[in-house]
Amino acid sequence: MNNLIYAGVPEGTTSEPVATAAPSASSGLFQMLFLLLIFFVMMYFLVILPQKRREKQFKQMIASIRRGDTVVTSGGVVGKVIDVKNETLKIKTANTTELEISKAFVARVLKNKNEKTEKSEKNEKK
Repeated sequence: MNNLIYAGVPEGTTSEPVATAAPSASSGLFQMLFLLLIFFVMMYFLVILPQKRREKQFKQMIASIRRGDTVVTSGGVVGKVIDVKNETLKIKTANTTELEISKAFVARVLKNKNEKTEKSEKNEKK
């Protein structure tokens, strides 16, 4: 019966497996942890750090809003700031329309034109 099992195997060869060096489980684990660490470092520099910068710039922009500045809201409403409170702004959007909006919904601040001309005049005097 053994002849039937080994019928396709030429005589003189053995069917014993050749001993090869198996990779150790600890080296595979360290490689995986190293790649995972590299992934998290890349995520920090590509995602988290830029988001922190944007948040910081937004907070500075909101803190610099003054009466007379023109703002654009996230909804696209453009208005001139007439009053600044702790968490809200009162803006004038038309001759008779006044809106009170949250500071969190300000998308951009377009500075007052008078401030720009005053700054440019100061720079020219120097």
